Amino acid sequence: MDIKDLLRPVVAQIVSMLNKRVLLFISGGAVNIKDIFETLASMSILKYDIVMTEPAKKVIPEKYIDDLNGKFIECKEELTQAVREDDLVLVPVMTRNTLSKCAVGIEDNLVTIGIAEALMMNKKVIAVSDSFDPENPRNQCLGFSKNEAYNKFILNYKDTLCGLGVDFIQGDELRRTLESKFILLNNYNDNLSAGAVEEKKIFSGRDEDKNIIDAGLPESGKACKILSHVVTAKDILANIGNTKEILIKQGSLITPLAKDYMDNNNIVVRYY
Repeated sequence: MDIKDLLRPVVAQIVSMLNKRVLLFISGGAVNIKDIFETLASMSILKYDIVMTEPAKKVIPEKYIDDLNGKFIECKEELTQAVREDDLVLVPVMTRNTLSKCAVGIEDNLVTIGIAEALMMNKKVIAVSDSFDPENPRNQCLGFSKNEAYNKFILNYKDTLCGLGVDFIQGDELRRTLESKFILLNNYNDNLSAGAVEEKKIFSGRDEDKNIIDAGLPESGKACKILSHVVTAKDILANIGNTKEILIKQGSLITPLAKDYMDNNNIVVRYY
């Protein structure tokens, strides 16, 4: 494949991502926040709208927020507009206080109001659970998980919000989640900086299989196709079979249509 042909869909995808906006609701937690905010700052192609509780403004270091280069929202009108128009609602830091208020429908600040509005509009809401989760290793080390009844109390609120449409992730899953949501390129810049993308055609030795790499599965001894480079919906349909799982090489681009097909059909992606 000519490098220009390979780059064309990549450039188109990057251009389409330039105006993607993420609405951040930040409360005053402290668990793993350095890693969480470093991840957000590293994704400079995304634009952030930021809403913070008053405790968060006192607890979260200013540098973490400054590094996001985001737009602060401090009035109800702008908040509702952002909830309606932004591409994703993300709660990178959620405290037990915010969790419980949202679960019982309390709207007493812009963060809880915004999360409630997002849920009522059926917007996708993703929340990082580290700060409130009694099962998080950091909370366990601090001794905040010794009361099993209280742990259940907190996790019941989490289950309530799950039922309302909130997807909870751990902090170390944040990058992968954003990359999946916005079809970012895993290590793709590294591949391009090497000068070219290596085309492998191990599978069957045929030219038409240049976008497929052969991999053996130890448990079965059978070959499994690993898709690479630009993965289209046609590639998915041709290789999905009955497994509901697709293997994709690190650094490959998944086209929007392919991503939508995988999301709608609950297809699991494993990167190699």
